[in-house]
Amino acid sequence: MTSSLATVEPAGAEGPPSLTERIVNRRTLASLAAAAVIVGVAVWRAPIDWADAWHRILHANPLLYLAAVAVYYASFLVRAYRWHVLLTNAGEERPTRPLIGIIVTSFFVNCVVPAKMGDVYRAYLARVKLQVSGAKAFGTIIAERLLDLCVLMALLIAAGAVVFWHRAPGVLVPYVLAGTLVCLAGVGVILTMRAGRGQRLLRLLPEAIFHRYENFRVGTVHSLGRFTTLGVTTVAVWMCEGARLGLVVWALGITGLGASQFLLIALVAALLTTIPFLPGGLGLVEAGMVGVLIAVGGIGQQAAISVALLDRSISYGSVVVIGFVVFMVTHLQSARPQPAPVGS
Repeated sequence: MTSSLATVEPAGAEGPPSLTERIVNRRTLASLAAAAVIVGVAVWRAPIDWADAWHRILHANPLLYLAAVAVYYASFLVRAYRWHVLLTNAGEERPTRPLIGIIVTSFFVNCVVPAKMGDVYRAYLARVKLQVSGAKAFGTIIAERLLDLCVLMALLIAAGAVVFWHRAPGVLVPYVLAGTLVCLAGVGVILTMRAGRGQRLLRLLPEAIFHRYENFRVGTVHSLGRFTTLGVTTVAVWMCEGARLGLVVWALGITGLGASQFLLIALVAALLTTIPFLPGGLGLVEAGMVGVLIAVGGIGQQAAISVALLDRSISYGSVVVIGFVVFMVTHLQSARPQPAPVGS
């Protein structure tokens, strides 16, 4: 954990990390190459009629597609307000508006860099732009991720119960088991940190490292207050995910799927993006969506591929384009020297 915090708050850093170092490095290139191989093999070897899928996409309803884009980016407003609440709970009240650009930037970095490095960069930007301790900001982000996952799993199980009265298809079981185990582990860590266990051993660490850990612990544990507000905003975020997918399905003229199925499929796709090996889950999310659309939605393979590609053009493609613009603006603004927060 201390290595991550060191990345968030590099000693003596005045400007933002080099754009080249952050984006163009061996790990990034290797992950992008792996994603390209997966997509290339799928295009080359998979028994898919790509011409039919492309025809469906070209004839999608543009108004419904634009509505899906609008719903997706409206969720960033909700995410920003939720982060405002988390920061306020941790004793760092900041206005919501500047948080929007930081979150969009972190999503962009997550789309092009593996290992969820966008979250680390988000904490760095909170330190540079908002004068919040990087360790404390990173703690609020970890708390947010755990909150996202717990609510996601609760909604996933609830939606599954509505869609499948008796028995869920086997394709969903691994997702539910893995997500539940991670949730339990995360809650266990939070409870251990809240109880203050291991303080004697931690005090043996150098003072600077211990101080950073304390900031991280405060950001993680204390940010989880006002549960009603956090719960409602998190549910709203996932509802936006389901609504986006529903609008994409309707834009393609596909019928027969209900709201619970939209939510279930969108949640599985969101769960796949948490896998850190590929940037933005590229390749894995598309394959998983197609499998769940066929198993849960009962639609054909070609229709499922069209849905997955059109939906990912919003949740991945548009983030790469729009996020890059926001990233460059944020990077240039962050290059201006700013006073470091006291006790960062």
